[in-house]
Amino acid sequence: MRWLEWIQTLTTISQRGLAYSKDPYDRDNYELLRELCAEMVMAGAPGSADAKAILSAQSGYPTPKVDVRAAVFHEGRLLLVREAQDGRWALPGGWADLGVSPGDMAAKEVREEAGLEVKARRLLGVFGKRGDGASVFSVYKLIFHCELLGGEARPNHETTEVRFFPRDALPDLSMFRTHPRHLEVVFAGVDDPTRPTFFE
Repeated sequence: MRWLEWIQTLTTISQRGLAYSKDPYDRDNYELLRELCAEMVMAGAPGSADAKAILSAQSGYPTPKVDVRAAVFHEGRLLLVREAQDGRWALPGGWADLGVSPGDMAAKEVREEAGLEVKARRLLGVFGKRGDGASVFSVYKLIFHCELLGGEARPNHETTEVRFFPRDALPDLSMFRTHPRHLEVVFAGVDDPTRPTFFE
């Protein structure tokens, strides 16, 4: 997906220019570049969200977005939620909120998406490479091993089903949210508590 890499580079240039340039002529050019990037995204991925609105909402120096996920096990089975958006399954999680620590964020996402109370115990992996979906943004994905404390499994408006799966019978994954390579790291880290945190 080289076109997406090119768009990310051009988007970064336009956002930096809008963040630091004072010259009105330069700012007009950077704004035009951002609009062209949005048009390229829409042309390359028809049916995607309004790229122009998403890119226009970004300001300041461009940095990766942070996605926090939770790996929760019960009797050897892994917790997954069915995403309302695409009908596929993922580790509970989502974009990090401002002012919330990564570990607390993992617990918050499980509570909201699955109805369960957990405590983050260990960071299993930090992912930053592409290959797990198409996005205009660069994404860092943090996956925590979380201890199940209680609660009652229930979906919310973002999820339609909550289930624990054995590792040899996993459902179709929502690839941008949870990729098989993420689960390889999860299982390896859970099987060996002394294994260092994986990072790219």
